Amino acid sequence: MSFAAFPMWAVLSAMGLVATLVVGLYLLRRTPRPLVVSNIDFWMRAAQHAKPRLLASFRIPLLALLVSLLVALAMVALLGDPRFGAGVRGTTVIVIDAGRSMGASGDDGERRVDHAVAEVRRWVERSTIAGEVSIVRAGMRPEVILPITEHAGDLEAALTRLETDDGPSDVRAAVALADAIVLERSRIAAAAAGTPMNGTPILGQILLVTDRDVELATQAPLVTLPVGSEIDTLAITSFAARRVPEAVGEYAVRLELENFSSRTARARVHVVDGDVDLLNERVTLAPHASQVLEAGGFSSHRAELHADLETIGIDGSDDGFAGDDSAVAVVEALDATRVLLVTDGNRYLEAALGSHPGLDVQILAPAALASLSSTALSRFHAIVLDHASLPSGVEHRAVVIFAPLGGRDVGIARTLSRPRITGTLASHPVLEGLRFEDVGFDRASALTERAGDQVLLRSREHVMAFARETRRGRLVVFGFATADTDLVRREAFPLLVHDALRWAADRGEASPLARPVGQSVLVEAGEEVTGPDGEPIAVSGGELPEITRAGLYHVGERALAFGATRHAGALRSGSTGGRFVAESQLPPLAVIVAAILLAVMMLEWFFLHRGRLE
Repeated sequence: MSFAAFPMWAVLSAMGLVATLVVGLYLLRRTPRPLVVSNIDFWMRAAQHAKPRLLASFRIPLLALLVSLLVALAMVALLGDPRFGAGVRGTTVIVIDAGRSMGASGDDGERRVDHAVAEVRRWVERSTIAGEVSIVRAGMRPEVILPITEHAGDLEAALTRLETDDGPSDVRAAVALADAIVLERSRIAAAAAGTPMNGTPILGQILLVTDRDVELATQAPLVTLPVGSEIDTLAITSFAARRVPEAVGEYAVRLELENFSSRTARARVHVVDGDVDLLNERVTLAPHASQVLEAGGFSSHRAELHADLETIGIDGSDDGFAGDDSAVAVVEALDATRVLLVTDGNRYLEAALGSHPGLDVQILAPAALASLSSTALSRFHAIVLDHASLPSGVEHRAVVIFAPLGGRDVGIARTLSRPRITGTLASHPVLEGLRFEDVGFDRASALTERAGDQVLLRSREHVMAFARETRRGRLVVFGFATADTDLVRREAFPLLVHDALRWAADRGEASPLARPVGQSVLVEAGEEVTGPDGEPIAVSGGELPEITRAGLYHVGERALAFGATRHAGALRSGSTGGRFVAESQLPPLAVIVAAILLAVMMLEWFFLHRGRLE
């Protein structure tokens, strides 16, 4: 315990010295001795009997001294602000880790962040005895939650709502911020004293409270206080859902679990779409094993999926982290691809396009195409041309052509008779899963290849199909007519048409995975934003603040899934240590004033009560 920046041994020594001095003043002063004469013995006895019996005159000055000392001690205690701790000089910046692993709980049921907060409370009390303190929260981005203060009472408001993020903490950036704060305060102190910063010791220190074993280089003294220990956890490492192209309204769900422990783990996996159960089964995982579970659902509207691990059990241990026991995913509503088929009549293309329920097809004769502008065609996601070409000056961002007529975008070198496919670009999305070795052609056009074209089909040195991507959009050209090949009578033809449209219109799902926490979201003016629990979120500058908590966020009519499953992993803790370096300074002004006040009161009592013991 310290009192006004002095250690307890110094406080007790000072109190003993003062008490000895006061007692000595009473015992060493000279008091007149009365001389008893025989002829006045009677009057002396009478005087003795007349003295008060309850409080002798000897006790009255001592009681007055005691009361005065108690008042003085109360005033000194108020000014000195006694606290437990050793106390240090300068600025103490406490960096508290608020990353995902700090949400883990130990055998006592308390989270690591709860232990960290308790340690921070103790260190703030010690650090504000003779210095100032600040607290930096090391979440996914560093944040000062307690500005520089000398009062320990300012702490509770900063730590009341301290929660962990669902992503990794940026401890390095937080410590760098703390180092800058200490250096700046030391520079200000040196400037106020009129001394140069060079050669002056840094009046401050950094305390890092974390569960990680980190080594950071700082100019200010750095002490790492480890919290937590290695614990076991069963986690959802991946959760995704996407539409099934071959089935209207259906979607597939994929969930991956991993056991990050050396013991067998069991849990119930529960996946729901609103109130509909998609998956509800028990799983058992061997030590350090993983398992993939799949399920399916049906919804023509947007599906908002939640996955949870329930009744988790680990042999001889407990699941110490709940942050990786849940995940979310969003499957967007069905949105039909609007396609314009320009043809004089092609039953194969009409049948291929009509067989896919996700397409909204409109048929137009080539002669009517000349009256349409680029603006009129922009309402279609893609255009399929059969023995036709776009009019001069008309453009579209997604075009698929069968039997091209030639022109500015498609050049025809020659006509091939009974060509045979000798090469395919099987890795391209247009030809995914298709084979052309035994496909027959009566005739085809040899197309002119340009720089950057991806040749899909080749007959010796001749190009029979290519895919082109430019700034204006995407173009897929097949140099054969549907009447000149037996491909149209095979099951692969509808799939070829569908894949060509999906790639040209760029209608495929880029990624069905939830967005990782830590990203920002652009918000249109007037859009309302709600968080995972339905709470409204304030938006400034048209951008949603950085997401640090996993869950479903609703932005206007959109639903965005932010997941923390990519951060799932084993939870460990490092250990390190150190000690603070304090610089000697004069005691605070409040202590000097209290000492002067106490000295004045003692002198006042000495002069007023001198010689009144008898």
